[in-house]
Amino acid sequence: MKTILIIVALTAVALIGFGATYAMINATNHPIVDSLVSVDGDSLTAIIAGEVNYPGTYVLSTGAKLLDLINAAQGTTGNADSLAFNTDYAIENKGTYYIAPLFDNSNTCSTSPIVKTNINADDVETMQAVAGFTKTVANAIASYRSSAPFKAIEELKNVSGIGSATFEKVKTKVTLRSA
Repeated sequence: MKTILIIVALTAVALIGFGATYAMINATNHPIVDSLVSVDGDSLTAIIAGEVNYPGTYVLSTGAKLLDLINAAQGTTGNADSLAFNTDYAIENKGTYYIAPLFDNSNTCSTSPIVKTNINADDVETMQAVAGFTKTVANAIASYRSSAPFKAIEELKNVSGIGSATFEKVKTKVTLRSA
């Protein structure tokens, strides 16, 4: 009986030690609290995913830009499509931001970029052919951008007919600018 208790106690101590070590390593490699948080507590929380070194949730100062969020995630990967995001875009509290890939992540041998459509400039037919938008949605995108250009691909969710599922399907196939 003593042997079993000793084994259980040693196992518990080992698990606690490994857990503490993992937490320390995890915190130092990709902190979720960025140094941009102001002293007076004015802050916002944002999620970044896609082609960044450490995707996750970060706390930033109110008024932070997408560049601040990217820097908190320790930069973009070499596969980030710089035409698909705007570093000057103002971050919203509890917002989620996606950095699209240039090359298809499912094909490790891919040497040609993903074919994309510019949601600020391409015509309805091009948006339909490249991103797979319906004619109605492509027309809604063209109408939406006539009042103001898209500043982030996440703004597609504001267009009638584009919900979360459609956004997830097309987010790698759109850009904000042309090369």
